[in-house]
Amino acid sequence: MNELSPHAAQLRAALARHDAEGDVNVWAACAQLTPVELGALLPAAYRTLADESAPDHARRVAREVTWTKVQPSFTAATLTDLYAALAESPRPTDVRYAAGALLRCTEPWDQEALAEHAAILVKVAMRRADATADAALAVAALAGPVAEKELAACLCAVYDDSPLRRAEVEVILATGPSERALIAEDRRYGLTWGDWPPLPDRGVEQPADALHAELARRVLCAAADHLATLHAGRIPYVADKAFTPADTDTLRRAARLALRRDEPWAGEALATVLPRLAVAPTSAKTLPSQGACIALAQAVESYPTPEALAALREARRVVRHAGVTKKLDRTLRRAERNLGRRPETVLRLPDLGYGTDGGRRLPCGAYTAVLTVTDEATLAWERADGSALKSLPAAARRDHPEEVAAARDLLGKTRSQIRTLIRGLEGGFAERTVYRYGRWRDALATHPVARGTADRLIWEVEHAPGEWRAMLPAAGPSDFPEPGPSDAVRLWHPARATPAERHFWRDRIAALRLRQPFRQAYREHYRPPETGNSTTMFHGHLVRVEAVLGLAVRQGWNIEDDELALPVGDMKARFGIAGNLYPGATGWAEAQDVSFHRADGTPQPLADVDAVRLSETLRSVDLLISTGSFAWCDTHAHDRGAWQALDRLYTLPLGRTARLRREAVRRILAEHLASGRIELGDRQLRLDGYDIHLATGRVTRDGDPVDISLPQGRQAVPLPFLPYDEALLERVVRTVGHLMDGGPHGHG
Repeated sequence: MNELSPHAAQLRAALARHDAEGDVNVWAACAQLTPVELGALLPAAYRTLADESAPDHARRVAREVTWTKVQPSFTAATLTDLYAALAESPRPTDVRYAAGALLRCTEPWDQEALAEHAAILVKVAMRRADATADAALAVAALAGPVAEKELAACLCAVYDDSPLRRAEVEVILATGPSERALIAEDRRYGLTWGDWPPLPDRGVEQPADALHAELARRVLCAAADHLATLHAGRIPYVADKAFTPADTDTLRRAARLALRRDEPWAGEALATVLPRLAVAPTSAKTLPSQGACIALAQAVESYPTPEALAALREARRVVRHAGVTKKLDRTLRRAERNLGRRPETVLRLPDLGYGTDGGRRLPCGAYTAVLTVTDEATLAWERADGSALKSLPAAARRDHPEEVAAARDLLGKTRSQIRTLIRGLEGGFAERTVYRYGRWRDALATHPVARGTADRLIWEVEHAPGEWRAMLPAAGPSDFPEPGPSDAVRLWHPARATPAERHFWRDRIAALRLRQPFRQAYREHYRPPETGNSTTMFHGHLVRVEAVLGLAVRQGWNIEDDELALPVGDMKARFGIAGNLYPGATGWAEAQDVSFHRADGTPQPLADVDAVRLSETLRSVDLLISTGSFAWCDTHAHDRGAWQALDRLYTLPLGRTARLRREAVRRILAEHLASGRIELGDRQLRLDGYDIHLATGRVTRDGDPVDISLPQGRQAVPLPFLPYDEALLERVVRTVGHLMDGGPHGHG
């Protein structure tokens, strides 16, 4: 690159030690670098860091350049310069930069010019072959057959006890440098300082994918055979020794590839491997390989399918290790949410044998188990004459335990299937999922298991280009003509609707007394006024850090540089919290801005973000804010200072979540509001002198806090119809019922 912008030229001069310390604002200059400029500066930065005689100022500039959070881009010339710079004073891990640069080069590279430097990098990388193998294999493809053969022999010795990994290396050697570099880019663990931002998940067919897919099938089958032998007792059991770390990484890649390609055999293979990985063949609470179990679970999380989720649930059911149980719970929740990113797999529900009426009957001696799917799955029992029983007969439990277990297992699978479908459909909001009407009709609207879920959701059909009409199947046939099989169908979202449309559907849901599978008609929607890449709509809210982090992990957020980061399609959303963020952090902190960035790290204007995707991201942030500050949290309700925090929040305007809660309360308590006993204000509900805040659940009387102890179990006040599930909405309604029945148990 011959011409550089002024800020990039200043950095190059600083790296060359031509300027005096302090003449350039290093941080500001680095923040303005383009991908191409960064690619041009990195060779000089690596040379400066390798030169121990370089001035401290130059080395500081070099570190800032290598830490720049922009995706570098290389030309053929800057790629050659990078290889030369790395080869001057090579370290074993430098081969990772060399491999990564191949995928970030926008021009055909000069292999002859790279060969000598590549050979040096590969030779040095062999000092730590176990840690650099994938990157070294990619660079060895440029270094020539001699270096490649030497590396292959080295890896054969390193992986002498890892047969799965050795088989993988043999297949990798049959591919080209780009395919090998893609494998090297697939790292299980997070980035460290100086690593380049990960490339976006291409999710497209690669030239060597078919070759690797056959390897993946053989790897997973070999793992299944090994685990079967272990569980049969033909080889001794030692906890966490079933697979080496190298074999575990091979298993992870095999599962990821198979699931990404949605191979037809992948679900069955994982159904065999995952449960056996999760439990010891003895009564011990250990696992044959905890690392492999978690690695495969993470593969399912990244590329979920209904079959893989079923395998993961079975592993969660049989696992005995408490720590692994918690990890699988978190992974399972994220996998169910990520299923929304794969609309075709969401609709692929396994056949559980239900009839078109949504029912299935299983004989159990003189009795019959009757499974029915309407809004949810239920299990009832009948006598031989067809008369209903209130509960499972003792005779059936005693004489036919296997049939009873089969009926209960089918009920559990059905409920899990419905739950997976619900979370997958909801996850599709942020993915802008669109179905074809024919597929939607067959897989959802008329499916015996899915029908009860689809009927209670509002859908939009594209009757003409850009013209969408909403419908609610549970409300009966619409007046619109029958759509064609190829017409587009999507879930209705309030961010795309007018205020009148939103009120219409909320009133319609309430009138029909429909309990939607997830919050849709009452879903929060957000349209920030800013046009830049960030919004201050949550800035200044005080949040409880441990509550925010606990929910953030379940919502898919990660901690990056003292911020929470969430992948949003090909972008990344960042939510700042004033304080040090790390797993286990506690205390109160102030919320900062929410910003959006492209995959290469450059700012993404909010105006260019899809309305639903933007709304869903901000809804997730609002949920974190509500959980950490507004929402009632029993764990912290009696912390020292918690009431002071609630006092501060009490004076703030209601957020969107609380405003929707107010709308729901207005409809739920319409009769009492009409009678005048209950008054509904802007932020609180007033009843017999008590005020119930709609954003905190806090109860006061004459300004003094009242500590409400709500009855539990059979003593609890029966709940009226609630249009959606929410702990705080339920608490507010229960508090109203409790106060109307006689008042609080005690005063604060």
